[in-house]
Amino acid sequence: MSREIPSSAEAEALRSRGVHHESSELEGAEIAIKDLPALPEPHRCEQLSESMLGITVVSLLIALFVGLTQGVAVGAPPYGAEWLALVCIYLEAAVAIGALCGLLCGDPGVVRRSPETCYPVPPEVLARLQRGESLIGLSNITDQQLGRTYCVRCLVWRPDGGSMGSRFPGSSMCHHCATCQRCVTDFDHHCGVFGRCIAGSGWRGNMKYFKCIISMAGCAMLTCIAPLIVRIIREPTTPHSSSRTVG
Repeated sequence: MSREIPSSAEAEALRSRGVHHESSELEGAEIAIKDLPALPEPHRCEQLSESMLGITVVSLLIALFVGLTQGVAVGAPPYGAEWLALVCIYLEAAVAIGALCGLLCGDPGVVRRSPETCYPVPPEVLARLQRGESLIGLSNITDQQLGRTYCVRCLVWRPDGGSMGSRFPGSSMCHHCATCQRCVTDFDHHCGVFGRCIAGSGWRGNMKYFKCIISMAGCAMLTCIAPLIVRIIREPTTPHSSSRTVG
């Protein structure tokens, strides 16, 4: 005989008895995680076009700043400020490329399905799943007691802002991205340039990569301008004297 999904209060009681006991209870749940409806498909064409735009923008900026710095360094005295700027601009370009790879390939903080995030399934969701009905039109369900929200598209419990206690340690704002079709913790925005959700706090998520790319663009601009100013100061323009023909 199948067992009912435990309520919020029952789930808390199970957790107080120990993790091993909780896992054994969830294994006997009426709907296994693998039997839940598939996750919604992301808008991959939109993601691809946006990410290609981001790669193009970063590549053009790297080519521009490296090219300008290289042009200023050519003909400059060896081991001068111009050559130091050239070393710096290549390092900044390498860091920017690494941050771009981290942003495009890293996990922004997606809330993944697990016994910890999927159970207990809310009764209204469970009833529809048992009847084979669609969840379209059903609003997200909020658990005020534990400060969390059940996303009816991802079918996971997610933090609903602030401190979420032991279940979501250190998490804050969570949002379901309409483009990526996933719930993301510490959500800031979906970037239309890089095609990724920008989220995270501290070392979590991909916000560090996003900030790094922006920072490298500013540093590269300064690195490109500084040697040009040094060269102008070092080599002042000499006025052209007009040649006169002696008759």
